[in-house]
Amino acid sequence: MIGPDFVCGVDGGGTKTIAICCDLQGKEIARREFGPFNLNSIGQQSFNDILNELVSFLNETGNCRALCIGAAGSTNKWVSECEENVLDKTGIPYKLLGDFEIAQIGAFDGKDGIILISGTGSVCYGKNKGGKSAMAGGWGHLLGDEGSGYGIGRDAISAIARMYDGYGKPTILKEMLAKELNLDTPEKIVSYVYSNDKSAVAAIYHIVERAFKMNDAVAMDIIRRNAESLVQIVNAVVSRLEFGSCNVALLGGLLEHETILKTEFIRCLHNSNSDLNCVAPLHSPADGAVLTTLSLI
Repeated sequence: MIGPDFVCGVDGGGTKTIAICCDLQGKEIARREFGPFNLNSIGQQSFNDILNELVSFLNETGNCRALCIGAAGSTNKWVSECEENVLDKTGIPYKLLGDFEIAQIGAFDGKDGIILISGTGSVCYGKNKGGKSAMAGGWGHLLGDEGSGYGIGRDAISAIARMYDGYGKPTILKEMLAKELNLDTPEKIVSYVYSNDKSAVAAIYHIVERAFKMNDAVAMDIIRRNAESLVQIVNAVVSRLEFGSCNVALLGGLLEHETILKTEFIRCLHNSNSDLNCVAPLHSPADGAVLTTLSLI
């Protein structure tokens, strides 16, 4: 028996994938969570498995009229080729977008505005009323990610390394890293960084925040410099889109919760540009993908 007509929006994340199915009026009828949606992390076979699981879910739910997948790396030819190899066979009209694109659509219900994401990585993306878009940041951990958990964790480890070498400023971060993660020698620190993925470095953010609250000068400097970096990428997008006053929706684990980084970012932003207003997103990135599908039918 064929089920109802519906559309599906997918938020393909680095740790989990969320698929939301809605009827043609936008009311949710089904939802499912899958594993991580990152070809670079899980490999091509596992990536294809996720896509096939998604297709099976769509077939179980009914007659999918349109599909939108938003994910990091969707412009990478290997990612798009894998998606096309599976999705073209379904006959379902689909659209592939970046994760930041569906996040912006969801945050502003398809209207203009700027999003700032700070989690493991960082990126700023916006669209103006004329439909022009611009992005700053998003270069990844090898080239950027300032203002992210990774960026702050990396800066903390660098400060500790300088202390070991004898020319860094004193900081309780060295003692805290040794106590909480058993990283009490340079060899252990190097092994931790290079034998784990970037999320392990990002996890050090919480140690830096606690050191900040203890008035450690190095930790305070690290978080404030990273907050200023986030302000710079927001102002770059504001300038390129020729915004006057506008809303900036805050997303990602370090900005959706009441962190020290969020507090310092908002303070720096208001000092830099009082016409910008920080807001919570209206809807989730997955909802942004659903909204996109409704325009495809």
